[in-house]
Formats: sequence, structure tokens, C-alpha cells
Amino acid sequence: MSDKMRDVFETNGNVSVLKEMSLGGSGGNLPKWLIEDSNGLLYYAKGRSRQDSFEPEAEVCACRLACLFGVNAISYELLVLTELSEQPVCVCRDYSNGQTVMSLYRYVEAVTGIDPANFTGIEKFRLVESALDAEDKNLHAAVLYLDYAIGNTDRHLRNFDVRVNAEGGLLGLVPMFDAGACLFSSESESQIRMACGQSDNYVHSKPYADPHSAQLQLMRSMGYAPSFKPVKKEDIYKTINGCFAGNRAKLLGRYVTLNLERLGLL
Repeated sequence: MSDKMRDVFETNGNVSVLKEMSLGGSGGNLPKWLIEDSNGLLYYAKGRSRQDSFEPEAEVCACRLACLFGVNAISYELLVLTELSEQPVCVCRDYSNGQTVMSLYRYVEAVTGIDPANFTGIEKFRLVESALDAEDKNLHAAVLYLDYAIGNTDRHLRNFDVRVNAEGGLLGLVPMFDAGACLFSSESESQIRMACGQSDNYVHSKPYADPHSAQLQLMRSMGYAPSFKPVKKEDIYKTINGCFAGNRAKLLGRYVTLNLERLGLL
């Protein structure tokens, strides 16, 4: 789908902006757009919060690493669309498929009648699981393990999405998306280097425990083990080099491989 997406935009270059989402509030601090191509297909696009940040690159890299590890993920592409920005933006197809989409936060609250914000830790984890079927529980856990590997700092329950039918019944958890706050996208190379020198992954995490090392313990206490496909270090570095360059790419490759070693996957 990514190759086709790139072909569509490179062939005709026609993009219509249907909605420009404001900065701040529930929309986060990134410029975001709902756009339409010349064939009437809808896409979501996101830019960067500031000139020296790497959110679009991190979003695309997170998607590609997820696919490498066998975690179901939204397909993103890094594109230059001058109608939106002179710098690359990350673009994904509209994943709603014409269905109603809501955040996992809102869905859990609707199903259980309980506000997830009233809970933390394992109680919050169990509340969320009570609203999911077996397949979605496994995807939910896989995304959290992926977040550990890539150091995602913003996996709150409002950037897990679910599709629902007309009666409000669950059609499924949307594949992993909205991971621009990973891979030190807004941090300096010195902070990546410092994280690589630590004996564990102490990067801040959401939604159940902080930091990631504590959330990993929670996951294991619930009986979940990482179920990634076997990967080689060279494939991880190749994937990261497709989104980042130079010393930043080398440091990020080191960071991800260290976390996979801690998970017992390398």
C-alpha cells in the first residue's frame, strides 16, 4: 500500500486539504491534515512540531519496525506534499473503512461505565482488557511491547483506536498507529547515547506504568510475553537507516537492538 500511495502522489501531485487540524488541545502539538487525492481517497498527514524534530520520520520508522517484528500496523509513507509543508510529512490512508472509529478510552468508558482515568497500573490494564476480545488483547499487548522496543513516550488510551458497528459493538482494535513520540523524535543525539548507556529502558511510558521498565514488569505479571517474529540486527539497522541518517541512525539502531536483547529477542 505504501508504494501505491507514493505512486499516486508522485504521479499527479494533486492534494486537496479537507481539514487542517489545530495545534494544541486534543489534537496534540503537531500540524495535522485530512487530505484527499485526485481519486477521492482520504489520507491523514502529520508534520513536525518544530524545525529540528523528527516526528514524521519516527512515525514511518515505527510502522516499518512493527511490520518487521510482525506487529499489525497502519502503513505510513514519508512524502513531500508542498500543499502542506516544504518538509516531509508522514501520510497514512484513512483507516476507518467507512466505519465509526473512537478512542479505546471512550470505548472502554462506554462499555464498562467506568472512567479509565480513575485507575492506574494493573487495575487499569484489567479494565481495558475486560472490553477486548482475545485477538485485540494480543494486539494491545504486542503494541505495548513494540513501544518498549522503540521508546514510545505517548501511548495513552486516546491513541489506541477501535472500530465499532452501528450498535456500538467492537469490530476490532485499529492496528498500531500514532507513534510519532518514539525513537527520541524530539530529543538530541546525546540523549539517545545516554539511553544506550543505561542498564535498562527507563524512558517514560504510558498508559499503565512509568517508566517502560515498570510497564514491562506489569505485562509479564499479566502473562504476556513478546511475540515478535525473529529478526536480525542488520535488518533493524537497515529499517532505521531508511528513515534516519548519520550518527542518529546508528544510535537509534543501537537503542532498539539493546531493548530487543532485554526482551530476549536478539
